[in-house]
Amino acid sequence: MNHRLTFSFALQIAYLEGDGNYTKTHNMSGYTCVRRSTLAYSAERYPSFVRIHKQYAVNPDRIMAVVCRTRLRKRPCIEIVLSTKKRLPVSERRAEQLLPLLQQIASRNKRWKADYRYQK
Repeated sequence: MNHRLTFSFALQIAYLEGDGNYTKTHNMSGYTCVRRSTLAYSAERYPSFVRIHKQYAVNPDRIMAVVCRTRLRKRPCIEIVLSTKKRLPVSERRAEQLLPLLQQIASRNKRWKADYRYQK
């Protein structure tokens, strides 16, 4: 296996979406690739990805914001916003442990984007 190819391909992935025994790989350009493997297996191939939901694993470099809203049930609803403007839900079960990590990643990515814009 060519690890350089896998690494460069991982940089282009925005998120993985699981659907039973299939995984959809969503690219930054909007391209979607369907593979016959579970989300758990696909997420193992990219150890830096964060599993936020039963159905989703995201590339931490693509997280731009964390949105918290309250629902009628008084539990917070947490969503992440990717650099592609796609919003993905964070499961209630994982929300409490992932919220500090996701906020830290989002603030780091915003600073990096801002610094990168000023350098051009």
